[in-house]
Amino acid sequence: MMPVIFLFSAMVSGIALVMFIYMAVSYFRKQKIDMNVLDTIAKYLFYILIIDFSLESLDQIHRIYVADESFDILKILVHGKLFFSFFIMQIALGTLVPLFTLGYLQFKKPREKVRKTIYLLLSILVLVGIFFMRWNVVIGGQLFSKSFYGFTTYKASILEGTDVTLSLLWFILPFFILAFLLWLLPPWKKADHHQ
Repeated sequence: MMPVIFLFSAMVSGIALVMFIYMAVSYFRKQKIDMNVLDTIAKYLFYILIIDFSLESLDQIHRIYVADESFDILKILVHGKLFFSFFIMQIALGTLVPLFTLGYLQFKKPREKVRKTIYLLLSILVLVGIFFMRWNVVIGGQLFSKSFYGFTTYKASILEGTDVTLSLLWFILPFFILAFLLWLLPPWKKADHHQ
């Protein structure tokens, strides 16, 4: 089930990133944001977030139901080392707050300026939530030994190590590629009036 969850979380983060980039590019180009576009992106984000949250919930229920030999270790891990990243960042801030807020915005439409601010914050929260979901799966999966007799530790070496440097490089590189492509093939280039 994990590959399907990763696929849907990629859709969630992709839609949230499209929303964020659209707002950022419009701001830097000093162009007015089309609220119909933003509302439509938010609607799609809401729908795919429901599917993603449902799949993750089903996966957790299945793990609790099966309760294989790794369940006790995972339970200790989730209530210990991964409590903040799992319950606070991934579930509460990264999923539930955006889900309920987007659901509310499907029925009640505040002023445009308020919606723009909410959409910007929600896109950032969703991206942070997806980051922590992947952190919990990848790093959390390495925190317990395969013999189930203890825990290991993971420390991101910020100053002397290459972990954070490489992570930042891979995080920033797509934005440079996008900036280059926007410069090379600007999607907003308008034809002359006489054509």
